[in-house]
Amino acid sequence: MTTNNPFGPGGPYHDPFRREREQMEALKRALGPAYELQQRMKELEGPLAHVRELQRSGVLSTAYETARSHADTIEKLKALTTPAWALTISETARTIMHRDAELIEQQRRLSSSVLDTMRAFDANRSTVAAAMAAARTGETYRRMMAEMLPRVTAFGAIAERMRMIDIMTLRASDDDVESSTVIAAEMVIETQRIAEAIAAAPSEEESAALFGEMLETISTGMTKLGPKTIAEMSTMGLMQWSGWLFGFLSFVLAIVTLLPNQSAEQTKAIAELNQKFEVLHHDNERLMAADAHASEAYLEKLQKAELTRAATLRRKPERAGDVVLRAQSGQVVAIEKKQGRWRLVVFRDPLSNQLARAWIYETALMPLAPSLGEPRE
Repeated sequence: MTTNNPFGPGGPYHDPFRREREQMEALKRALGPAYELQQRMKELEGPLAHVRELQRSGVLSTAYETARSHADTIEKLKALTTPAWALTISETARTIMHRDAELIEQQRRLSSSVLDTMRAFDANRSTVAAAMAAARTGETYRRMMAEMLPRVTAFGAIAERMRMIDIMTLRASDDDVESSTVIAAEMVIETQRIAEAIAAAPSEEESAALFGEMLETISTGMTKLGPKTIAEMSTMGLMQWSGWLFGFLSFVLAIVTLLPNQSAEQTKAIAELNQKFEVLHHDNERLMAADAHASEAYLEKLQKAELTRAATLRRKPERAGDVVLRAQSGQVVAIEKKQGRWRLVVFRDPLSNQLARAWIYETALMPLAPSLGEPRE
């Protein structure tokens, strides 16, 4: 069996943000080609008619109920976010990052692009607000958030744990300065709250207003984080949230592009937003390539092994060590280090989808192939 291989689905060069982009592209297609919809606002009725029909038929409410039915799964995921889990996610991300100068550079570059893009949205907020008011796509907002709610809730679970660890463990001092981790965590948690409100909104007007509130929340948080944005998200196990963010901005930009009867000033604002987002998209692609390369370099010389039974991964190489994760039989891991009969293994965490490390007893492992280099003692 080769399930859950440590490189992640599809090998080391898989795209962790593909799902978010595909969802947003589908929503944009539902709205229709931008160049046509710019001409007349009434042309929105065509692409949105299907959404309204879904609401009349009850499909939208069914989508919301489906999202809420994932509550049990989300609770199980939240149970994974123990202090031991949080620390190993952070430490592994930092270890990989510090070994690869190119990854650090691309994180810095993307953080700068994110900041520039959010500043552009903020500077052109009147145009964005006008487009949202004109589009009246509240039903689409609700459908999108209902579909994404389970994932957004999982992001919130991660953020809550990381915030707690930062406050209680990593910054045990009287310093009142708000850390980057707390800023990022509170932004993600607030995003979750707004997403839940959008999914449950009783009217188009309310869901549209909440959508604007979400954009404002993200803009404020990203501005506070500044050049630390992407590195902070990585060490918090929230790189998947970053992917969700780019999809969210893509959808907002699609709405803005549809603004009818644009003034010269609005046309200029939309062109600026498009240009900023293109740079953001390009820098995101470069980061993904750098991240894939860094992960591959980290794992390439390590021996791979398969779990022969369900086993507990622990923070320390001892039976009393804090539990990081309870893994299932058949999961593939990479062995990084030996200590007695314990093995430090690298695996892809099911909640954050990032590489993580923990200790497991050797009897639970079956080597798959010779390593290119002996695991470090």
